[in-house]
Amino acid sequence: MKELFYFSKSNVMVQVQFSFQANALMFSSHRQLTETERTIIEKYISENVATESKNPRFVNAIIQYSGVDFKLINHLNQFQAVQPFTDTDQQYQGDVNPFKSLLSKEVENSVQELIQTSMSNYYFEKIGNAILEVRRKIAEQPAEAELRDYRIRLEELVAAYNEHASNKVDLKEVLPKELMA
Repeated sequence: MKELFYFSKSNVMVQVQFSFQANALMFSSHRQLTETERTIIEKYISENVATESKNPRFVNAIIQYSGVDFKLINHLNQFQAVQPFTDTDQQYQGDVNPFKSLLSKEVENSVQELIQTSMSNYYFEKIGNAILEVRRKIAEQPAEAELRDYRIRLEELVAAYNEHASNKVDLKEVLPKELMA
């Protein structure tokens, strides 16, 4: 037995699983539980899962909290992404997959996130390489026009990085002091 339960008041996803070796109903959650939440969940399991009518094997089983299982976050996100039908919505038809739009939306979001991450990583590396190149050039005492070109290049790279990154960078943070003019 392995079942998922969602407790809406606490916004907690819990997985309950029976361990034959320990004769225990083990449960884990997507996040750390408070003592109150844990008590409520244990009470729910004992009253609704470990009953004589549901499954006689579970009646004498102990109920044990296994801790946090981060894999449950994905189940929680999927559960929360599914919108219930309203009266105006069309009812489910057998040949239509109700999760198709959800899956394509998840794939599209994942692809967009991957592109943004890849682009920000690309520009981050480019900024690092440009700073190293500028520092080598500064040691050679370049002309003022050449330093201006490096500054313009760094400004463009930082702008491109900020376009794709969630954590924006200020040009003053990456600009060597020799180019601060």
